Amino acid sequence: LSHRAGLQPNIPMSSLGNYSYGALPDARVERLKYAGEALAQALVGPLAAQMVYSNNGYIVAGAMLEAVTGKPWEDLIQTWVFAPLKLSSAGFGPPGQPGALSQPVGHSVSGNKRIPQPSGDNPAALGPAGRVHMALRDMIAYLAAHRDQPSSFLNAKSWETLHTPPFGGDYALGWVVRPDGTLWHNGSNTVWYGEILVDKKAGVVCTAVGNDGAPETQAAVAQALFSARAAALA
Repeated sequence: LSHRAGLQPNIPMSSLGNYSYGALPDARVERLKYAGEALAQALVGPLAAQMVYSNNGYIVAGAMLEAVTGKPWEDLIQTWVFAPLKLSSAGFGPPGQPGALSQPVGHSVSGNKRIPQPSGDNPAALGPAGRVHMALRDMIAYLAAHRDQPSSFLNAKSWETLHTPPFGGDYALGWVVRPDGTLWHNGSNTVWYGEILVDKKAGVVCTAVGNDGAPETQAAVAQALFSARAAALA
């Protein structure tokens, strides 16, 4: 989770066609296959030597949990994260009804055109690497948990471990620790882009999202995020 395993960031794009897009009743078989493919790639460097962001790492971690518990990662995150934090809108794949042009909807970008992609997302095997959706109200609730660190969810040691870079630098377990001590991250599946911020000291959490992944959208989302933080602190 610290991206220090030496795993490649992704498997080859040409391999993604071997995996199912859309919902799967149980993604464990494909996730294990994906993890095996990721682990068979040449390493990017020695163990723990450098931080290289790796979607593969999250998928391997998800497959490990499935092997230990005998349950799909989707069931585990529902039981251990969504339910206790009351994230009622959280689900998998794109938001809205499958195949329906619900709003908001993600867009691919071609030149100056934004093209709606209501079913656009990563293969189901990539669930642990970023295939969750939720309403903004639930994202705020999720971020508030990282701010308030309720002991009913994780004990104090686990919160500290989650938010502390284990190998130095600025990357903890799924969080960038900024110089001012705030926690930040971003993410995209190419048709959405989002950023999150947790300022524990000031008691502020923020999120901002755009429904395409264009560079100008990313810049606007970043501006919105830090403008929201400034407004909350004012």
